[in-house]
Amino acid sequence: MRIMYLTWGEVPRLSSVYGGQAVQVVAAFQRHPEVENASLVAGYPMIHSGMLREKWRYRKQLSAIRDRIGSDNFTTRRIPVPPVGVHPKPSQLPFFYAGQHGFLAREIRKRKPDVMQCRSYVATNLALEVRARYGFEYKVVFDARSLMPEEAVITGRWSGDGPDFQSWKVIEHAMLATSDLSTAVSKPMQEHFDKLGARRTALAYLNVSVDGIVDAQISDNSRLDAAKPVVAYCGYLAENSWHNPMNLWKVFASFHQHCPGAQLLVITKSNHNQLLDSLRTNGFENLIPAVTFTSAPSPAEVVKLLHGADLSVLSYRDPANHFEESMAEKVFATKTAEYMSVGLPMLVNRYCGGARDYALSHNAGVAYDPQQLLSKEDVDNLLYMARDRLRISRKARSDFSIDENAARLVSIFKNLEPISREIYISGR
Repeated sequence: MRIMYLTWGEVPRLSSVYGGQAVQVVAAFQRHPEVENASLVAGYPMIHSGMLREKWRYRKQLSAIRDRIGSDNFTTRRIPVPPVGVHPKPSQLPFFYAGQHGFLAREIRKRKPDVMQCRSYVATNLALEVRARYGFEYKVVFDARSLMPEEAVITGRWSGDGPDFQSWKVIEHAMLATSDLSTAVSKPMQEHFDKLGARRTALAYLNVSVDGIVDAQISDNSRLDAAKPVVAYCGYLAENSWHNPMNLWKVFASFHQHCPGAQLLVITKSNHNQLLDSLRTNGFENLIPAVTFTSAPSPAEVVKLLHGADLSVLSYRDPANHFEESMAEKVFATKTAEYMSVGLPMLVNRYCGGARDYALSHNAGVAYDPQQLLSKEDVDNLLYMARDRLRISRKARSDFSIDENAARLVSIFKNLEPISREIYISGR
């Protein structure tokens, strides 16, 4: 089997979610005995965050990817578009695709993929257009990662009742109906795609590097015995983002009330001084001695830091309306996979349906209402689960291991039915 992994609009990085969820997956495919070749093709904006922040040093990221999967297996394409990532308005798509169909067709003729796994709506739409235009017979896997049309509404890219949203919903329907497989990161997302008429769906959990996980550290209950448990939060944290600092301060304050010795470990690249100011200005100054801020240069380093915690939290944000509640119901979040793989039972905002369902079904967490917060029973239950971290970790490592996820995908790819000959009409 020959697999091509396509990204379009994202900035390639090894030291980021892109590295963990794209580059490392390609490397895992390459290790699989039934995969003859696995390659990565990445189209990314000419002007992007790496260029603006790191300038010439960004090239080290591309070199690191080539070292990881082989230069012959990594092809990049600069595209003349603004740095909007995977949230282009439909009117911008011609700039994302102009002249690119021929480029991708040449790569396909060269690599002869049996399957093209497409990370994002933008990449999937391009792969389907190229297949229809040139008569190729590769299977297309729509690897959505999130509900992009709805996500862009929440981030303010477009409105939920405007033409941009409606146009992307038309394209989404066509992609789900035409792609040979649509993967979802959570059960609620998979059920959502099924309801929208997807040809075939599969659950494909997010990936975590599990090589550095140490059972002896996971089994350490010394902090629990001393009534000084460490609660971990990792990831971005800022006002008007997916993860609002106030939500984290509130739930930790509630936990701290029932367990005064608790500590909060915040692993984030967000501005630490601004977060300290947020604690002070929002009435949580008393918590500052219990909060430690740090950061990690890579997902593997995040996992190492999580070894020093006993519990975890996914505080998210408060949905402002039914639209945002529906979007939140599909949320799983990479941090969920990281927490679970290190065996950290999770305090999860009940609106995060994918993460909530996983934690509750595996006896690995407590769901809470961000308006009511925690009872003493919630805290006691979570502390009890924290003494069973090894069980939680071993199950999660099976679910989120990069190699095991890649093996599951290869098995699914092998059993995909031959493609239909229907014409793909994207709706643009």
